[in-house]
Amino acid sequence: MNEESIKKGINILSILAIISGGFGMVFCFPFLWSANIADLVGAGFPFVGGSILFGAGLITLGIFNKK
Repeated sequence: MNEESIKKGINILSILAIISGGFGMVFCFPFLWSANIADLVGAGFPFVGGSILFGAGLITLGIFNKK
């Protein structure tokens, strides 16, 4: 494997992390407005996990595409 194929693979994985994190946050967002405490707890943890995935994907994309 050469350096270009490794960089392309990392870019694809970081974009997949951004997409999955964004989907997780969007999916859990309506449940955060619930009055039920079980819904808040059940949606809060995946929302935080999605934001971590989204942020890690953005950081990875930024680091590996520096010139």
